[in-house]
Formats: sequence, structure tokens, C-alpha cells
Amino acid sequence: MASGLRPVHMANVWTHDLVLTRCREDLSWATPYAQRSGWRMFIYNTCSRAKLPRLCSDGGTQRVTCTHLPNVGYEWHGYLRHLIDQYEQLAPTTIFLQGNPLTVSPDIHCLLNASAAHAPIQVLSWVQMSKTKAQLFSSCTSSHIGPCRVYVEPVTTGLRPMLHGDRWLMNACRMAKRFKGHLFQFLFSQLAGDPALASGTADQHVRLMTSTPVPDQIYRAYGSQFSAARAELRRRPRPFYERLLRWLITDHDAMHTAGFLNMWRAYTSKEKAILLELAWMALLGAERHVPADVCSACLPLARSLPRPPGAVGASCIAEYYSGAPRVEECNITGDGWGGRGGACGQH
Repeated sequence: MASGLRPVHMANVWTHDLVLTRCREDLSWATPYAQRSGWRMFIYNTCSRAKLPRLCSDGGTQRVTCTHLPNVGYEWHGYLRHLIDQYEQLAPTTIFLQGNPLTVSPDIHCLLNASAAHAPIQVLSWVQMSKTKAQLFSSCTSSHIGPCRVYVEPVTTGLRPMLHGDRWLMNACRMAKRFKGHLFQFLFSQLAGDPALASGTADQHVRLMTSTPVPDQIYRAYGSQFSAARAELRRRPRPFYERLLRWLITDHDAMHTAGFLNMWRAYTSKEKAILLELAWMALLGAERHVPADVCSACLPLARSLPRPPGAVGASCIAEYYSGAPRVEECNITGDGWGGRGGACGQH
């Protein structure tokens, strides 16, 4: 249930929706945007006992809407709830941020002030604080918006980096270990493919996965923070977002009764939120708006940096550690189901 006054709908007035999902984060940083001309704010509070931010009571009356949600699904719960509930009333630009966006975007105010320069789908994150001193991230500027730091990462179909040796994915995601070089195809087919086939027989969903087309480039970004034009968000129908939300927040023991494969019973909502962080750019087709040289512009720098023993090194066509090709036609880093590469051999 929402608290406070809902924005009065006035056609052609609102230019930006700022969507924030927070638990206990201090939102004082967002106060100026509640007063910005043409902007309205939607705050999704996920912690029931947390004190509501001041913005919910006097931050802008008609400009600010505050809604309580169950504490499940991380920031994506608020994002998807917003897309479903506001689908017909979306502003020309919607900005999706975590309660404390500074953790992955120290330049968030710079980025919000540069909204006129955003691409139709625009990443609004740089890297986690622990990575800010790494030379590649501090010196690679190909994704920046003027002086505002942004990092967009080219990856393989295993969603593994090609420019550097970050092992975060393999440490944080069991599914990455299971599907190896077919992780992209599996996730995209499950979340954006025909629902009847995605949850159908083994033959059906395997055929759906193996027939999933791979874009010319695949990217990921650290943190789920981005802006999107209304036309881009509406390229997906409302039922797409409804199904995605159901997949995200359904308890793992109930996944098989909610229209999803039985295997999803093994994954928690936290793990599914991680998978969305990996896949959201592809699900929205963001690769169409990433500069073509985002990898090649940073490749000379990446190749000049020290690399760990055994790593092949930076590339725009292969994975950093193993050298596996960007698209693994036969999944040479694994069979797609947790085993070795079989006939493809080891890379």
C-alpha cells in the first residue's frame, strides 16, 4: 500500500521518473531531485520496520510516491513493481537506482545532471568501491558520459569478462558454474523466451536454449542502475515484467507450481537477483546503444597490465582466463549442465 499522495497525472508534464528501491538507506542525497522541474519520484521501501524517509512525508507531496514491498528480490522488486504498475503512465525517461547508488556509482549526481546525454538505455554505474583503484577501471573512459564515470563490460556467452580477470562471477553464482559458456543462452531463453517452452519438457527448453540468438556483443554492468526511455521499456509488454517479477519473488519451493522449471527450486531470490544483474542489459536490448568501440578503445590498456599466471589475457573476442571464444557454439568450457566439455574437449 502506498503512503503519501500519489502524483496527479498531468499529460506532457513529467519528463523523468526516479525509481528508488531502499531498505534502511538514507535518501537525503535524493532530496534535490524531488524538487526538480518535470521529475517525480517513486520510493519502494522493502524493510517493514525501517523508518520511512522524510521524502515520503514532505519531500514533494504530489511529486513523491512511497510504497511498501516485501523484503525480497533486492532492488529488482521495486523496479519491476514500478514497470508493472506504471506501465501506461511512464515518463519519457525512467531512472532506476538503489537506495544508496554511491556504492557502485560515486558520480551519480553527475550522471543525473547529465540525463539529457543519456542513451535510450543508459548504464548508470561504474564499479564497486573495492575496484575503484584498479587501473583498468580508473583509466578506461570509453563508456563515460563526459566527466561522469561509467563502466560497461564486454563479456562472453558465459557472461565472463574479456578485458580483465575478475573472478566475481564464478564465486558468486552457482548457475555460472553449472552452465559455463551457455549461461547467456540459458538465462535469456528462460526469462525472455516463450514461457510455454521455457517451462516445458526437457527437449523443449533445451531446444529453446540452443536456438537462442546471440547478439553481436553482450555486455554487463556492475550494479543494477540505469535509465531507459519509455519506448525502450515498452518494447517488452507488461506480461513480460509480470512474469519476471513472479520468477524473482516466488519462494524457491514453489517455483515448479508457478510456471517455472523444477530446477529453479534450487535457487534463492538473492541468487535470482544476481542473475538479473548479469542479464538485464540483454533483456532490454541495451547492446544496441553501447558504442561499438567500448572494448577496442580499452584493449591496449588492458593488455599492458600484469595478468595472473595461466590467464590468456585481455581480448575483445575471447574470455580473459581460459581464452574460450566469445560465443561457445559447443560450450567448450563445460557441457552446459555442470560437466566437462565432452567432444569439444578442454580449452
